[in-house]
Amino acid sequence: MTRKKAHIISHSHWDREWFLPLESLRFKLVTLMDEVEGLLDMEAGFNHFHMDGQMIMLEDYLAVKPAKREKMKQLVADGKLRIGPWYMLQDAFLTSGEANIRNLQYGLEMAKEFGHVEKIGYFPDTFGLYGQVPQLMSQAGFDTVVFGRGVNPTGFNNQVFDSAFASKYSEMFWESPDGSKVLGILLANWYSNGNEIPVEKEEAKVFWDKKLADVERFASTDEWLFMNGCDHQPVQTDLAEALEVAKELYPDVDFIHSHFERYQDAVKQSLEPEKLQTVYGELTSQQSDGWSTLANTASSRIYLKQANEKMERLLERLAEPISVIASDAGVPYPHEYLAFAWKLLMENQIHDSITACSLDEVHREMEVRFEKVEQVTMSLISNAARKLTEQITIAETGIPITIFHAGGVEIAKTIEIELETDEIHFSEMHFEQIPDELAKLPAQTFHLETSEGVEIPVVVEPLGIHFNYDLPERKFRDSYFARKYKLTFIVENLPAVGYETLYAHAISEVEPEVEPSSALTMENRFLKVEVAANGTYTLFDKMSGIEARGLGAYEDVGDIGNEYMFKEAGDKLRVDTLQSKPEMSVLREDKLGKTIIIRHEIEIPESASAAAFAEEKRRLVWHPERQSPRSEKRIILKVATELTLNKHDKQLAVRVKIVNNADDHRFRVLFPTGVTCETHQAGSVFEVTTRPNKQAKEWTNPTSDNRKQAFVTSGNVLIATHGLPEYEVSENGDKLELTLLRAVSEIGDWGDFPAYEAECHREITAEFYVFLTDGSKAINSELPAEVNALLAPVYAMQHKPSNKAKTLPENQNFAKWKAANGLVFSTFKLAKDNKRIVRFYQTATEPTILQTIHTWGKSTILEETSIGQEKTFTVRPNEIITLKGV
Repeated sequence: MTRKKAHIISHSHWDREWFLPLESLRFKLVTLMDEVEGLLDMEAGFNHFHMDGQMIMLEDYLAVKPAKREKMKQLVADGKLRIGPWYMLQDAFLTSGEANIRNLQYGLEMAKEFGHVEKIGYFPDTFGLYGQVPQLMSQAGFDTVVFGRGVNPTGFNNQVFDSAFASKYSEMFWESPDGSKVLGILLANWYSNGNEIPVEKEEAKVFWDKKLADVERFASTDEWLFMNGCDHQPVQTDLAEALEVAKELYPDVDFIHSHFERYQDAVKQSLEPEKLQTVYGELTSQQSDGWSTLANTASSRIYLKQANEKMERLLERLAEPISVIASDAGVPYPHEYLAFAWKLLMENQIHDSITACSLDEVHREMEVRFEKVEQVTMSLISNAARKLTEQITIAETGIPITIFHAGGVEIAKTIEIELETDEIHFSEMHFEQIPDELAKLPAQTFHLETSEGVEIPVVVEPLGIHFNYDLPERKFRDSYFARKYKLTFIVENLPAVGYETLYAHAISEVEPEVEPSSALTMENRFLKVEVAANGTYTLFDKMSGIEARGLGAYEDVGDIGNEYMFKEAGDKLRVDTLQSKPEMSVLREDKLGKTIIIRHEIEIPESASAAAFAEEKRRLVWHPERQSPRSEKRIILKVATELTLNKHDKQLAVRVKIVNNADDHRFRVLFPTGVTCETHQAGSVFEVTTRPNKQAKEWTNPTSDNRKQAFVTSGNVLIATHGLPEYEVSENGDKLELTLLRAVSEIGDWGDFPAYEAECHREITAEFYVFLTDGSKAINSELPAEVNALLAPVYAMQHKPSNKAKTLPENQNFAKWKAANGLVFSTFKLAKDNKRIVRFYQTATEPTILQTIHTWGKSTILEETSIGQEKTFTVRPNEIITLKGV
């Protein structure tokens, strides 16, 4: 009979910002680390400290005490300070696949600089886990994952319930959709189950009797895990003494001050694999009562989700690809600056930050960070674009404009650019005279041509005379005034990854303005749209013959939950627009297409009932039990909806502007799907996942809210979105609801922490696209790849005069590959050794072929080495495939 071994791991789960702002918690972090250093140096029996799996914790400490870097390296080298593998502990569902990979890459890179990395996939408090975690971990060389959420239900203050639908053991196998399998270790009694171990014998006996029994109930081996720490927990300075007491009290148990690598090795040696269950795919507490899935963090402070997705797409779809293209033209690839941008963005992707379940001060600082990320990223994009346009061979006439795109497939897109003409520089004329001189010039407009001379329809809007400046490489700022025009046009076949150069030619005549029609219909060769009197719309797809009616109604419902969780108000009062009569008109109609605007003024309660709700919050009523009704006082919620169908669009573009002046409510847009079905599909991290519409029998939450990336489809309707990750599908699949706004007033259920700015008193602009399709076939079609490209940004740059040698062609497509349906483009970048990286993920249910023109080696997500030199690759279902240049 083997002896029981109690592995005690000292740690502090470090939420970088949460119920206190960053700098308040950094002060506590520095104190913690100084104490840890002293214990590791001086205290016999205190052997290790786990740094919560995230390198940013160490980075934050060294920002205050940089002189401690060598000391930290020594502690890591000695195996005492256990660090890595992540840069930070992210939210899984609200960060892109590439963001998850960069997080691991930069975390491992930093950990290796300190000498050692704890090779374990660590997800202690991630709010559910995407299904591809085992594949990502396997590709990174990890075979064990430790996680706290997704299997067992949790409750108030993260209490873990023992129930019939919890996992039988804390150890299990976890398999990704592609078949990758890892050992999963569930923190079945949470990551604080060995916290504050008593030294006094009587207290220690009571403590250990309970703790040992709790762990034994779930453990499949005699290797037992006790996590000695909790959120921002100071290190237990008398732990060595406490463990000596435990050894005396329980001579048949080995108490080991341990670390995760030692613990996982011991577990693997003791496992009886036939005893363990295998869990498959995503872990979102599907088999629970549904009240603590934390899915509603996807809609808290929706403006943060929108900003995050925008920055991810700018980095993934412009900054990195355009930097690769520029490197071909002799521009050094900005490895360090891209890492700086990514890490700055990751500061906002930590699981209590991007989920928006923290104090107002925290989220105000996040908005500033997002602005900084955008400044850095746009500097990288514009610099690379400028260097490229200086070297592109251009025609002698016309104003050259180059469009950069990296959506992975060729696509038609509507593009806007502000064009400058007739510059007069301050060096040419006194600046006070320039505007008057420019005003004397005759009116003009433009026609637009491809490099082959094919005319492109363009809509021109004069913007007047504006001040601007250039920043020459070797001179001071060069200021000027110029005439400015906004050009809007459609490019039909933008290169999948590359650029295209167009020419704007000034012409003297000005086109007369076209009076838009009053007809509330739109049509092109793909779609027909009709708007009803209540503001809903009917779509008819001419290619497939599919029609969907009554789309786009709005529903407002009271929310007496919190930043973590939605709870409908007790009176169940819902307000919708199905019987409304909004003001509607044609906003624009031109040679490119048409936009209809629908203006709703919706009368809704101004808040929850003030007295009743305040009392429930004061008493910390657990949110499922809250019953407060909505207020009897009403306000007007103004909502403006713009429906746009342009010439080459296969989808309806929708922009919704909400001026939110109400509290305690959730605002959604509704889509009847036209079909009843048992499952639906949603984009997730490196996969399109199929989810059941009907929840498990244990589910008691009246709602079934879920998270997605990029799109969700049910029945005949597919919705692709910019930064709107929360949705719900009805039990029979006939209705899809997309959350546009959720307004609440407190952090959560574990204390009285007001967060009034979470009421989102601001203008929220939500953007999404409506497709008609057979949703059940989405994963085996071109739709995931097309949506991926549709959501990718473009960058248009007007050329400036340059003396650089013109060595580049007018148009280039770097996508030298042909992928079958189901394969989705993910990244085009350079590895650390400056070899090209291209990555795809497979959504189809059958193997597909990826053909390339150039020779590539197959790599892992870490991009360090590659195997083989091939031009044709068979991609397994749900495989994430990374190719590296040879």
